[in-house]
Amino acid sequence: MSQGVSAQDLFKLKALSQPVAANDHIYYVENGVDQASNGYTATIKAVDALGAVQTIGANGTLNLQPAIVGDDLYYAATVGSAKPQLYRVCVGQDPECLTKNVNEAVNTVIAAASGQSIYFKTTETAEQPKLPSPQDFPTTRHVTRLINKADGYGWLPQEVTYRLQRFTPTTGTVEELFAQGYDFDLTSVSVDGQAVTYICDEQPLNDRNFNRDVNYLDVTTGETVSLTSSLKHGRFTDATIAPDGQHVALVGDDGEFGRHTVADLFMADTASGDLERVTGDLDADLVPDFAGDFEQHPNGKLVRWLDANHYVFTAAYHGRSQLYSGQVNGQPKLINDDARQIMDFAVMDPQTLALVVSYQDLPSELVRFSLTVGAERQLVNPNAAYESTHEYAHPHRFDFQAADGQSLEGWYLPAKTTAPKQPVLLYVHGGPHANYGETFFYEFQVHASRGFGVVFFNPRGSTSYGQAFENNVIGHYGADDYQDVLTGLDAALTRYPQLDATRQYIAGGSYGGFMTLWAIGHTKRFAAAIAQRPVTNWISLFGTSDIGFYFEPEELDADLFSKEGLAAYWQQSPLAYAERVTTPVRLLHGEWDMRCPIGQSEEYFTAVKRNGVEADFIRYPQSFHGVSRDGLPSLRVQRIDDMTEWFVAHPSARN
Repeated sequence: MSQGVSAQDLFKLKALSQPVAANDHIYYVENGVDQASNGYTATIKAVDALGAVQTIGANGTLNLQPAIVGDDLYYAATVGSAKPQLYRVCVGQDPECLTKNVNEAVNTVIAAASGQSIYFKTTETAEQPKLPSPQDFPTTRHVTRLINKADGYGWLPQEVTYRLQRFTPTTGTVEELFAQGYDFDLTSVSVDGQAVTYICDEQPLNDRNFNRDVNYLDVTTGETVSLTSSLKHGRFTDATIAPDGQHVALVGDDGEFGRHTVADLFMADTASGDLERVTGDLDADLVPDFAGDFEQHPNGKLVRWLDANHYVFTAAYHGRSQLYSGQVNGQPKLINDDARQIMDFAVMDPQTLALVVSYQDLPSELVRFSLTVGAERQLVNPNAAYESTHEYAHPHRFDFQAADGQSLEGWYLPAKTTAPKQPVLLYVHGGPHANYGETFFYEFQVHASRGFGVVFFNPRGSTSYGQAFENNVIGHYGADDYQDVLTGLDAALTRYPQLDATRQYIAGGSYGGFMTLWAIGHTKRFAAAIAQRPVTNWISLFGTSDIGFYFEPEELDADLFSKEGLAAYWQQSPLAYAERVTTPVRLLHGEWDMRCPIGQSEEYFTAVKRNGVEADFIRYPQSFHGVSRDGLPSLRVQRIDDMTEWFVAHPSARN
């Protein structure tokens, strides 16, 4: 029998991202995890039409953002402890560093198709984003803004400059196009290099305005025009200039339902400024949010042009990626609906795409996809050698119905075991506005290889099922969403008799941690529970989370300081039901978590422990909210071991 996936296999598996097509090659990033340094790696490689692979950019630990001009590769490389800089390399030659600013980090690199210029964004600051401070006599931090921290980063810099810069290959010069004290996202460059699009906050100094505008900069004249000012509450994620410069394809939303509004495709006319919604009737979300743990460094491009009149984009629909094509002044059509996630894509020619795809039982591969016939051919599978001696658990997808008739979707990942019965682990995703789906989940594979049948569902509130489905949870967390996951668990137990109803476990992170604790406050069916980085008390989260003061009023449909606010927040908090709990519970939390600060677990642990519940609490140092996805690799492995230990120690429910 082939081996399953072990926790240590995190250091063997690879993920691909950031494909770029040029010179009859596809350049891409191969992402890995290095056990010796306890860190992450990214190497730029190229594959030709025959499948021959060569390494191009590997001078840094992280080599990202490949951009091709002629025979030269430009990219951002992190070398040693230095901040990432812009590098250039030609095949067979040594890399050359083109920028050398100690406090300035290169974030994005995009080449004009003409090859006349390379645009890149930089962030300059000397401030350290998070403790520990290397100073024996540290200085104070004076906080004046509502938004002053960001999970995954730390304390936001107060003295910072964001720059758009341009490198000209013919002269070797670097030119600054603009500099400002607030952030922006560089998203595209025109073919001739004379225009760029970038996205930034509409009112960057207003911490209560969350509109995100698409700006079109004419580099020749210096004039900047907002393409989305007609939308009062618009929030945009991507923008791409057409090859002829006459249109810009935009991905975003009008903000009708706040920050959980489903995203659409818009088309802007650069001459008239007219903005048209293209996909208003499409029941899919153009900003995918797959709940997974294996994607690394996606390029963030959601729409690309095939030629001056035709474009392609991806969307999330019922837990999988869909691929669409369309033309200006026409309606897009579905061209691929395979059960998988399209993590990244690039245009090779008007009839061909390069796709980076992932399946629940295939971590990552690069394929060549024909738009004319819909056929595809694998070009690179970075895990082929691993897969010759290992076998992934293969998922079973199934549909079920809630008590009110709502159609729901779930998956069962069978345990790798010869035992007639297997314990069942119900895993709830975060968000709640995210979705499980057809993509590789390393942690789930490890649980399955350790003998647990993993079941997971998309309850109401999840993305990829339309606006009404996503809206359902607003104002009543723990209602339909809670019933949905328990109904799904019952459906799985009925459908798959090998699942052992006497050994039911529940786990989840963030909103999934909320649901785990909500469940054990309302049922005693689980043998044990593990809540990771959970929300336990909406009242205290309001002022301590990096998003609390604006996330909670929308999600709970009440402001904390309104007449009904305090009662509504407490009623929807798992902490309010802690005295009912008898299920053994383990809490896992990162000490640097700024999304759901560690005090959330501290409060809950204190409440159940004082009541005599079997409970413990594990703190993960130097770990943000995303410890399970991009945290320190050693702690990612340790966290899964901590889960297995707790479940094995509680073999059956004590009702």
